[in-house]
Amino acid sequence: MKKVLIGSICSSLIIFAASNPSTEYSYEITPFGGGILTDTKSGLDNNYLNAGISLGKNLDDSFINQVEIAYLRSDNLKYKNLVGNTNVNRLFLNAVKNFPLNEKLSAYALAGLGYQDVTHEAFEHNDSAVLNYGLGLRYDIPYYGISVKSDVRHLIAVENSTNDVMYTLGLAMPLGKKYTDDIKATVPIVKEEKVEEKKEIIEQKPVILPQDDDKDGVINKLDKCPNTTEGVKVNSDGCVETINLNINFDNNSADIKNTYNEKLISFAKIMQENKNLTAVIEAHTDSKGSDSYNQTLSDKRATSVVNALKTYDIDSSRLKAIGYGETQPIATNDNEEGKAQNRRVTALLNQ
Repeated sequence: MKKVLIGSICSSLIIFAASNPSTEYSYEITPFGGGILTDTKSGLDNNYLNAGISLGKNLDDSFINQVEIAYLRSDNLKYKNLVGNTNVNRLFLNAVKNFPLNEKLSAYALAGLGYQDVTHEAFEHNDSAVLNYGLGLRYDIPYYGISVKSDVRHLIAVENSTNDVMYTLGLAMPLGKKYTDDIKATVPIVKEEKVEEKKEIIEQKPVILPQDDDKDGVINKLDKCPNTTEGVKVNSDGCVETINLNINFDNNSADIKNTYNEKLISFAKIMQENKNLTAVIEAHTDSKGSDSYNQTLSDKRATSVVNALKTYDIDSSRLKAIGYGETQPIATNDNEEGKAQNRRVTALLNQ
């Protein structure tokens, strides 16, 4: 009866899995058989058979490809020099990692923790928590979504430190197809009754649309900068906006930190893509120091940014550096946070 039942389950699973790769399914069930080379301390025959079944959950976007729960059983095992037999039931929870070798063949590693139940304990063969790990090979059979798996595992019984080696051969079959297509709701079409109405001929006058010659989204009538390059971001007046480079300097320094390289590259790209643009680089300081010192420092900071932009193939004729010293603060100079905000550089793009 057991053989008939297992055969029926396997046949049904093969039918359901037909023509679909296993990666399109959420679960995988694997009946398997094999043998165990047992530790001499267990008192059992050196090599005995076992059979089992595992259910795996396939994981997406994870280092581990699968988590499986596996059940194994060995019947009527004989002890050496002792009358009586025993059965062994083992249950494992394992993590599985695949290593593809080609389109159909892959290696895999597994490791996990389980428990063994020995119905007739003898010698050092007892109920115990069990560690296991192993390596195997997997071959995906084309067009059917099923795979042949074989592995070798090391079993370590914690109770008496017994060591067994298990080898298995199994047939993995997928379950639970993944559906990624969006489900679209359908709205019934209600046919409206046709109602005869008198049609009046209405004279249509041509619609005159407001003109936008430079195609910046601001019509000519409101455009204060009528010749901006197409695609350049503009404000409500049709002019290119001021861009805050958000470059802050250390106190008493005009050196640009490496952390601002990405902002400089982004700004240079705007100017590279729009050859008609020029830029005014405006630099500012906090209030620490004399007015003349801060003016000189802001000039150096503006020049430092201009020189950095030149390294990205921006012609110097398109750049102008202006320092404003401490005359245009945007935050208080009474604390360090406000001073840091005032040590800044902005850029004004012009058409």
